[in-house]
Amino acid sequence: MTVTEHHHHTHDHHDTHDYTHRPVEAPYVDEGPTDGPPDALVLDIGDDIGALILYAEEECLGQEIDLTPVGAPRSHHMHTMIRRRRGVGREFIAGVYPELQEGEYTVWGLDGHPLGDVTIVGGRVGEFRAGDCRSPS
Repeated sequence: MTVTEHHHHTHDHHDTHDYTHRPVEAPYVDEGPTDGPPDALVLDIGDDIGALILYAEEECLGQEIDLTPVGAPRSHHMHTMIRRRRGVGREFIAGVYPELQEGEYTVWGLDGHPLGDVTIVGGRVGEFRAGDCRSPS
């Protein structure tokens, strides 16, 4: 969705400043669950299939975070959207990868650099803390 920014200002239009108004993309808004029961997630895990919960900060809302097997080109990625979620007695911001083949994976930041690696174990749910979804470098 695109919105146009409108504002009023007073100044002499004979000056040399460029006051071009360009369309700006509306920021992603995820009001998420504010009350009610916890979110229900269906995870298809067992044998050699695990899952991953990627915890993140507010800056990551609405962004898609890529995941690749370690050593695979980034073009072979899976991704999930970071959303506000409701757990038992609390809210948190996270993305969920509900079905992953066990192994080592690289989590990619929004800046195109790795955030780190995570190990997925069959039949288990792994966790990764992505912070602001940008690499520390």
